[in-house]
Amino acid sequence: MYIPDIPDNSLKKEFIEIMEITKKLESIKKYEFNPPATNVEIDALEEHLKYTLPEEYKDFLKFSNGMTLNGFTAEFFSTKEVIDFYDREKADSFPSDYIVLAFLIGDGEVLCISSKTGKFIRYYGGEETEFNTFKDALVNIIDHIKVIEEDYLLED
Repeated sequence: MYIPDIPDNSLKKEFIEIMEITKKLESIKKYEFNPPATNVEIDALEEHLKYTLPEEYKDFLKFSNGMTLNGFTAEFFSTKEVIDFYDREKADSFPSDYIVLAFLIGDGEVLCISSKTGKFIRYYGGEETEFNTFKDALVNIIDHIKVIEEDYLLED
């Protein structure tokens, strides 16, 4: 398994926490990390979307250009996958300004960013949970994984 270096950026604390959880659960659940995105890949994504991504999200991509946490709990897209998903036709009920960044929980829930508001949104069947920053959304996902982690470790 590829293990990314932890960059000294706005998400360092969260990356350390993710890596600690990974070490505890890697034999039980799937954790995968891609090499970091390059500045060229990030620039190409922004150009394709015609949208300037928040610095925190760019910091995430510079840690891992896509990753899977705890099986299907969170599957963050690479820059190419964000573009591929963005280019697909969306359902009428899906807000057109939402850029999908990850699948969550494995049940159709997604993590998006609104190109109108810059907010990050957990979206599932019309229900939305809004976060002001990528960091807030990532902490929410980490907290969810910690609850699952406790359940797995109690079973052993």
